[in-house]
Amino acid sequence: MSIKHRITPQKADYSSPRWARNQHIQSLLATVKLRRRFVQNQAKAMLGASQEVIVESVDGIKLQSFYAQSSVDAPLVILIHGWEGSHQSLYLLSSASTLYKNGYNVIRLNLRDHGDSHHLNQELFHSNRLDEVIHAVKHIQTQYQPSQLFLTGFSLGGNFALRVANQAHKHNINLAKTIAICPALDPKDILVKLETGLSLYIKYFMYKWKRSLRKKQQLFPHLYDIEESLQTDSMRQLTEELVSFYGDYDSINAYFDGYDITGDYLQELKGETSILLAKDDPIIDYRAIYDLPSKSNIHYFLSEYGGHCGFIKNHKLHSWLDDFLLAQLNINQS
Repeated sequence: MSIKHRITPQKADYSSPRWARNQHIQSLLATVKLRRRFVQNQAKAMLGASQEVIVESVDGIKLQSFYAQSSVDAPLVILIHGWEGSHQSLYLLSSASTLYKNGYNVIRLNLRDHGDSHHLNQELFHSNRLDEVIHAVKHIQTQYQPSQLFLTGFSLGGNFALRVANQAHKHNINLAKTIAICPALDPKDILVKLETGLSLYIKYFMYKWKRSLRKKQQLFPHLYDIEESLQTDSMRQLTEELVSFYGDYDSINAYFDGYDITGDYLQELKGETSILLAKDDPIIDYRAIYDLPSKSNIHYFLSEYGGHCGFIKNHKLHSWLDDFLLAQLNINQS
């Protein structure tokens, strides 16, 4: 049975400056170095309070995180970056700083092989390593026992957040709310958009991915000999080779199916959830949300502008995403 067009997204309360209504300007400003000084200045208090915490997950797996405590009894927000991002990604720093200043404790959780965590685990990261993220969130809940636990993810981190939320009830994870910003929905479609869109995006991701893989190879030379594979400029070819050799997948499509959350995947999601997408996102096709289930606990927000995790709102390069997150969390505080 088709569930297409069952949902009616709410219009996101975001007003883009006229000079920032280009999808590429928005997307690039989310990570551009020009913005780093402003964001780091804004985040000084949160960064000063942050301590590295290695989170023990399932089967001895370790994930790197950074914890900043605003107050002992404050609600706790776990934030997960996008692919080849980290705890230092500007969108994550900006949001974490805003939440910290407004009384939330925050944990910036790195996925495997992101940030400075390549040495913690021998096996390579891939997007179907969901169990370790579920158990990391469970461990964080047990360790800190927050008054309320929130989970927020951006891009691929948004995909992980939604998949964790989808299984939270099976693992006794008590999420007050999950918020996914520009989440990866259909991996096959994302690859096509990267291959056929502005070449800058695929070059950017390939550069960062290859750098990460070379770092892994240097740390574990007895396990990885992938320099020949790294000579390609094709993301599709490199993905196919790595998931075949190191991921135990018969095909790239079998791998993509593992973290495709379109269709009925989220039908069993029980907790309060908000999903935000932009119509002009050059990487995520917003129309995929019309294939997601209509449930009273899942709230969909759609913006005309914003690009991919951009949503820049003024000439100081502040992001409206911080306002959105704070508003969504504060709903649960009222």
